[in-house]
Amino acid sequence: MLLLLSMMQVMAAQEYSVNLKPGRQLTLGTLVSGVVREVKVQPGQVVAQGDVLLKLDQREFRAQLNRAKALVARANSLFEEAKREEERAEELYDRTLLSDHELQKARIGRLEAESRKYDAGADLVQAKLNLERSAITAPADGRVLEVLAWPGQLLQNSLEIQPLVIFAATDTLQFTLLLPGQSRVRAVQVWRDDEWRSVSRFRLVPVKGDESSWLLQGWVESPDFEVGKKVKVLVE
Repeated sequence: MLLLLSMMQVMAAQEYSVNLKPGRQLTLGTLVSGVVREVKVQPGQVVAQGDVLLKLDQREFRAQLNRAKALVARANSLFEEAKREEERAEELYDRTLLSDHELQKARIGRLEAESRKYDAGADLVQAKLNLERSAITAPADGRVLEVLAWPGQLLQNSLEIQPLVIFAATDTLQFTLLLPGQSRVRAVQVWRDDEWRSVSRFRLVPVKGDESSWLLQGWVESPDFEVGKKVKVLVE
């Protein structure tokens, strides 16, 4: 009985053939301005997550980082000295050898040194971020679709980030299917290794201007499938 019911469900389902496409397409750029020094990829190239796609000239960013490190070291030293001055002032004040005014000056000096220490630390963090942001890395396994940058190109990203690389992530693949007159889908499966497998997720989207048609979007995990390959899809 169960076998008969299962066969009836499969018979009621509709089978389609679809092409798999990258599940996400991203436009990548740098968050800092500068001059493009090296473009390390070409259109169509397959890359792994973390691979460097493009680098700006990093000499200025490294110089800023070294300067920030030096300022942090100086600010830390001045803060430690200001703390010692405050401790000495408090000791002298307790022995009635220092006025209220002098003690207050020592405390203010320590607070100012502490503030400069935190400012220097924040500048160091920003310098590190700027150096990291002067390179574009692949956010996931994928394929380079288009390269819009060239060595020597000047980038001004203060108002708007300039697109440099069009990237398609292939960790998840997508297919689309037009379903006329169908507003409900109970399950979607794809054929793999001689068996039907449930897709990782799917959704139905109404087609604008055509109330009788719906667009089915489905996603599958890339380790089991390849971009551009046709697969069979079963819609119930």
